[in-house]
Amino acid sequence: MRKISVIIPCYNVASYIDRCMTSMIDQTIGIRDLEIICVDDASTDDTWNCLQKWEQQFPDNILLLRQEVNRRQGAARNLGLSVASADWISFVDADDWLEPDFFEKLYCSVLQCACDVAVCGWVRDSSETLVYAEKNRGEGSVQYLAADTKDVSQTLLKNMLLGPGVHAKIIRREFLLRNNIFFPEGLMYEDMYWYPLLHLYAEGVCVVKEYLYHYYMNPHGTVMSRNEMYHLDWFTVQMMKWEDYHRRGLFEQYGDILEYDALSDAAGFVKLMIFRFDVAPFSFFQLEREFLAIHIPDYKENRYASDFSELYQFFLKILYSSVSETEFQQMISQAKKSWGVSNDL
Repeated sequence: MRKISVIIPCYNVASYIDRCMTSMIDQTIGIRDLEIICVDDASTDDTWNCLQKWEQQFPDNILLLRQEVNRRQGAARNLGLSVASADWISFVDADDWLEPDFFEKLYCSVLQCACDVAVCGWVRDSSETLVYAEKNRGEGSVQYLAADTKDVSQTLLKNMLLGPGVHAKIIRREFLLRNNIFFPEGLMYEDMYWYPLLHLYAEGVCVVKEYLYHYYMNPHGTVMSRNEMYHLDWFTVQMMKWEDYHRRGLFEQYGDILEYDALSDAAGFVKLMIFRFDVAPFSFFQLEREFLAIHIPDYKENRYASDFSELYQFFLKILYSSVSETEFQQMISQAKKSWGVSNDL
């Protein structure tokens, strides 16, 4: 019985997958304790051949799955989770890599306390090669938090203690299945939907205060692309979250923090328009403004509203104002100048 199932979505990552897989093989916990599930999401490069070479070296520990149609990372992760056999799950992106003791540190922490999730620190890394940290990884202590009250769960989400995405953690498989925590499929920004549920449902959390995960800043990644209509998926995921929270009955307990989460998404959507479009699409802005007008008519009534950064306060002010398209573009242009954002990025 493997200790941890590692799920790795793979799409056109032939240039990076060897680095990721090498960091798996280097794990001090030992390859024998890992079930590595690689899901090729209909790659068009040499990714599948690269994966097969790794499978040939470690046939007892590497499982390959292949999707004939690209369904994005959410579907790949869901598929991996459906076949995973270990008690603990870890999601790793194929262009990222791990410190050699990543799994050992996190697994040892969950043996010491009753928890659903163990999380560690992570660093943004632009290195094109496999580089491990030799120092400055953090203090290395382990903190346990019992999320046994509504206030603790809300604080976890507000501070995003478990991180704003899927990486740098291990999660109890039974916990994910019991609470029906899966990813939207066929969409970008699927992790926006997923991580709030992790924060609200986790009853115990271990925090390893050490940087053990390398998050690759891929300049050619889909999230970094400009003027692509799939960035509208941000808003689609936001609407799906809102509907799911109602289906689950979460608003009865967590109304304020879920509104705060939606407002944060809304402000983040404006930020996305600034960074990812030469000309910010006014129609996207109108969709977001209409969503807020229906569901959160006055954001200032939210108990956490004053905690937003000055920048997000500015974005929310725009969203709650009756601005014309010309005024909107002028505001966005001024914001770009203030941030030093150019259309050449």
